Amino acid sequence: MNLSSLKAYALEKKVPIITDATLRFLETMIQKHAIHDVLEIGTAMGYSALAMASFGCHVVTFERDEFMVDEAKRHVEWYDEHKRITLMPFDALTYQGELPMFDLIFIDAAKSQYQTLFNKYTPYLKKGGFVICDNLHFHHLNPDVVNRHTQGLLRKLKTFKSFLTEHPHFETTFFDEGDGISLSRRLDV
Repeated sequence: MNLSSLKAYALEKKVPIITDATLRFLETMIQKHAIHDVLEIGTAMGYSALAMASFGCHVVTFERDEFMVDEAKRHVEWYDEHKRITLMPFDALTYQGELPMFDLIFIDAAKSQYQTLFNKYTPYLKKGGFVICDNLHFHHLNPDVVNRHTQGLLRKLKTFKSFLTEHPHFETTFFDEGDGISLSRRLDV
């Protein structure tokens, strides 16, 4: 089994995974900037972690959902032949352990927690490193036609985008690839 069959399995099981456009974006960033060490927040079944590992990266990846942890463990055991992935079966929001420094942080978890996750984990980002956040368009939902919970989520994403734009220690660019991506580069401060 390879990434394309893992993708087909995810689609069959209705497990959300990164889009092909987001995967290409990650691959381009990893190759262009010689990224070696990645922190991923939001493993799901391990598709994106395995993809980044296939590009030569070492990936530390957090997943809190027990079912997804079991799925990811199985897929990592099967496909991570170079042992580049460390699966962290913890909630990234409450994790208290130490971590190494990373060249890239990829956030694809609870959208309402992006700002909290960004603040918690960017101390582990090397100077000049990058943070990529996925799904910032959130399916281009119109706040006027969704329920209150989703309206709140869309407001939090809008606030997070402003936070990124105004952050004094990061330079952020937004892309329409996939379901909306932000690329924040840590400035040397």
